[in-house]
Amino acid sequence: MEDKKSLKGTAEDEMFHRSRVMFCIKDGEVKAAPGNNPLSHLEWFEKEGWTAGRSVLEFLNNNIRGFYSPKEDRAYFYKGMGWNFDDQLLAEVLSKAEEIKEALGLNGDTEIYLGPKDEYIMGQKQAKKFVGKLEDIIRDNR
Repeated sequence: MEDKKSLKGTAEDEMFHRSRVMFCIKDGEVKAAPGNNPLSHLEWFEKEGWTAGRSVLEFLNNNIRGFYSPKEDRAYFYKGMGWNFDDQLLAEVLSKAEEIKEALGLNGDTEIYLGPKDEYIMGQKQAKKFVGKLEDIIRDNR
């Protein structure tokens, strides 16, 4: 049985969840959750019915997710049970940069990162990569 609890929000997470706009690239389409949303990604995916009748881990491994922090003007992209990224994820983010900008209402100065927001999570150092400013990414990938 998969451990779904590890991705569900707790009371402590709610303030953070409400401060960001979460999104997912599912079936090649950028989907944004409503703002001021207290849900975790997993709770959102379940509410949308995207994980019904399928492996949650498979869904997480095969769909990019992340969030936009309006306060920092930064967007973070990852997949899998953690905050994983690879060259395939980067290529998809680059190819969808204009769609991402439109779906999330971002500006050209928004900074794009792969991996988690925090460098350390539960005492473990996490990989993180700065990709660039959105306007530069869009310009360089036309």
